[in-house]
Amino acid sequence: MTKKQYNNFCLHIDERNIATITLDVPGHPLNILNASVIQELDDIVRQVENSNSIKLAIFQSGKESGFLAGADVNAIAAISSATEAINIVETGQNLFQRIEWLPIPTIAIIHGPCMGGGLELALSCDYRVARDNSSTRLALPEIKLGLIPGWGGTQRLPKRIGIRNALSMILTGKQVNATEARRMHLVDDAIDPDFWERDVPRFVDRIYHGMKPAAPDRTWKHMLENSRLGRGFILHMAGKSISGKQESYPALGGALRAIQASYGRGPEGFATERNEFVELLGSQTCRHLLDLFFARERARNLHTWTTAKGQSQSPASISHIGIVGAGAMGAGIGQLAAVRGYDVSIREISEPAAKAGNDRVNQLINDLAARKKWSSRKTDRLRSKIKINCDEAVLDQCDLVIEAVTERQDVKNGVFAELDTRVQKSAILATNTSSLSVSRMSEATRRKNQVAGLHFFNPVHRMELVEVVRGEATDAPTVRQLVSFVKALGKTPIVTTDTPGFLVNRVLFPYLGEAVRMVQEGINPELIDREVRRFGMPMGPLELLDQVGLDVAHHVANSLHEILPDVNPVLEFLEEMLAQGHLGKKSNIGFYHYQNSKRGPSAITHENEAKSNTALIHDFVDDGLTPIQRRLVYPMLIESVRCHTQEVVHEAWAIDMGMVLGTGFAPHRGGPLHLIDAIGAHNLLINLRQLRDQFGPRFTPPKALVVMSAMGNKFFGPEETPEEALATTT
Repeated sequence: MTKKQYNNFCLHIDERNIATITLDVPGHPLNILNASVIQELDDIVRQVENSNSIKLAIFQSGKESGFLAGADVNAIAAISSATEAINIVETGQNLFQRIEWLPIPTIAIIHGPCMGGGLELALSCDYRVARDNSSTRLALPEIKLGLIPGWGGTQRLPKRIGIRNALSMILTGKQVNATEARRMHLVDDAIDPDFWERDVPRFVDRIYHGMKPAAPDRTWKHMLENSRLGRGFILHMAGKSISGKQESYPALGGALRAIQASYGRGPEGFATERNEFVELLGSQTCRHLLDLFFARERARNLHTWTTAKGQSQSPASISHIGIVGAGAMGAGIGQLAAVRGYDVSIREISEPAAKAGNDRVNQLINDLAARKKWSSRKTDRLRSKIKINCDEAVLDQCDLVIEAVTERQDVKNGVFAELDTRVQKSAILATNTSSLSVSRMSEATRRKNQVAGLHFFNPVHRMELVEVVRGEATDAPTVRQLVSFVKALGKTPIVTTDTPGFLVNRVLFPYLGEAVRMVQEGINPELIDREVRRFGMPMGPLELLDQVGLDVAHHVANSLHEILPDVNPVLEFLEEMLAQGHLGKKSNIGFYHYQNSKRGPSAITHENEAKSNTALIHDFVDDGLTPIQRRLVYPMLIESVRCHTQEVVHEAWAIDMGMVLGTGFAPHRGGPLHLIDAIGAHNLLINLRQLRDQFGPRFTPPKALVVMSAMGNKFFGPEETPEEALATTT
């Protein structure tokens, strides 16, 4: 029996000549693949290759946090030339190919995250077993960074799980749990955690004695899909489905070409994978998505948002959450907090309201349980963590109370005044307002320093961003506690100052208002929304207004009156629609007709598309946008610059991340400030002046933009783009 310790690995060979290769990268909460890990793994594989005695090799993690999170994204972002990229890709491909060619059985023992390069390593093994619990997730998420798997993932996964399943995972970055991985034959066994210590050695013993797992029972449908004819048809249909997205997300086409090449002969597929990866690494889309990845990481770091004084103090423990109001937002926040292990008490104003809130929460829980395929026992356990009633004392012992009542300043102030007299002195009081003054609410209390905003977006369980709003008196420990709480919920926090609309609504509503103005001018709502989707937004502005509700939109726009220029025409138009009962989707009519929750034709009389589009054509500097896109997007750029100047959020990267996560602002463009850099401050200035002359003073360029143009400044990065740096070395 031998044991050799590396910096990242431990190689243990037992009396049966089974080699157990355990990865535990020091200084990292999760295992990652970096240059040091790859070098040591290369040495270990060479030792196994040269051994005549080793009978079986096991690859596992020494960290309870998980198997392997994938390649070091910092190292990927630091690649500065095509030659370097080619060397890194070929090194990983060759190493994993050598693992696949080992003449002995190899097993990957998986628990927790098994992502990217981690799954590619596991795929190079002969067998895989996974712990069947909620933390185990397997995925090839490279597409979310504008890349494709580069160490054999596009070559091995289709042959392992079939073309349809592989396309689903690679083109979306979808994560699968152990049960689903077993169903699609990605792993050979999904083992219950209660039997993990017993059943993993049993699986190893069976493989050691030559007892291979039963071959998957391939149905006629599976065989047809993976026949040459079926595979060709599926790849053709996949190509059609991504045809409109490849310009914005070139990795989709790259992944499809690499997968198609995996069915060729010899090393052709691996060469295609390598070439596609290297080309994508130099794309602006990849660079923008990498910036967003790092922005998320920074946003989830407590030190990003709190002062040095605040950092020296550990946040007090929050375990019991109180919520005032069990409407859509209150119920959503309560359900999410309970899922994350918090005890939740929700207070309503009456028994009927409490019953309605209880029904709302139960529906959310039932929907989640159905998606996750939970047992009734697990579902009931979650439900038991949430109490809803109209007892005034239900919130008295909570550590954090979140107000989620009607959007009226006087009502919210009253709620805060009453809470201040009841809840424990250490408790934080937070409001879920989307635009009202947090500081004014705090004035109704004797704990101004412990009052802040927690602005969740609807639907709560889906939207990743939460705005933590710092009032004028909010102290650093309170901000620190709330940022920690948001992280514990699995969300991404952004800390803003207490300005009307905070960040997201303040930047979003000039864009929504411009869309309303265009409708007033007779432009087809369907044309407006279609152009914005082409820009890269998940839905058009008028679709979004119908989803939010025109009554809610009117209220928020009115609260932004003091900072939005000339908003009255927009308010008046919305008031006319509301007077006719046109509330949007919830009344089945807004800018569109709705039937059975499905959008129908436009409900607004408009001119023909050709006339509407031609009316917007003017003498603009080319910015890559259509006339409709330019008129709608530029108001967001103007307001983002103002928010940056006024330090609504202190960092440019945080503004861009907030708009991408909070509104779906075209991720491949990086965010509003990245888009300004791409257009160029000078070009943007020229176009804004043209728009101002054509449509009025709301398009007046901010002074900061004028200075940027004169100085030749940018919000981000050096003058030379990574794409240019990579191109010069090929």
